[in-house]
Amino acid sequence: MEAGDEEEQIIVKGTFLDLDNGSSLVDRYKLFRKSKTDSQLHDKLDPKVYEPGKYSDDVQSRLDESIHCNRVQQELAEQAWQSVQPQLVAVLLAQPLSQPVPEHSERRTTVMMKNIPNNYTRDMFLALVNGEGFEGLYDFVYLPCDFNRDANLGYAFINLISADAVEAFWDTFAGFSNWVLPTAKVCQVSWSGPHQGLIAHVERYRNSPVMHKSVRDDYKPVILASGVRQPFPSPTKKIKAPGKTSSR
Repeated sequence: MEAGDEEEQIIVKGTFLDLDNGSSLVDRYKLFRKSKTDSQLHDKLDPKVYEPGKYSDDVQSRLDESIHCNRVQQELAEQAWQSVQPQLVAVLLAQPLSQPVPEHSERRTTVMMKNIPNNYTRDMFLALVNGEGFEGLYDFVYLPCDFNRDANLGYAFINLISADAVEAFWDTFAGFSNWVLPTAKVCQVSWSGPHQGLIAHVERYRNSPVMHKSVRDDYKPVILASGVRQPFPSPTKKIKAPGKTSSR
């Protein structure tokens, strides 16, 4: 620095660098304020700077539209389900079964009762099951009979409506011997096979000779809803008359 030049010093204050060229504190403050104002003015002129509320109307409009669409879709779905629900069982029963339920499926609900007294009629059998507390807990029953002897074959198929009902039924009738007729028979319970479930059994018997018009009603399988007997679905082909022995 040459002689006669004013001496300048750089002073560090906090996080700012202050250039001390000998001017007064007031002059330096004015200069600082001016630079700050220019910077703010530049920011306001920048078109990319976000302005609060600038896009809020557009966003809210799109959000309202999305909520409205979701609500409409939900209402349409609910209406569709309400219209289909009452026909669901009827549709399932009217369609042929695509494939049998696996014998060892965890969803098994159909059991086979063995060692039933042969002189039990279907009405007696239903009265027995209902009397043990299972009325309304099953939707299919079939007690096969020998047409010539007018006697059942000693076993029956019954489909329970839930796994809990199956467990209770099994506990009640495995080893059961409290028949209303004198007999030494002791009931055995096992899984039905290969058919499991209401629909599988409907498909098994709807075209069976046992459903022929010449067969007595009390020899036929029945389906129920809440303990009330329902019409058996119509056959899908011409039914042959049964033979002269038994029906299964």
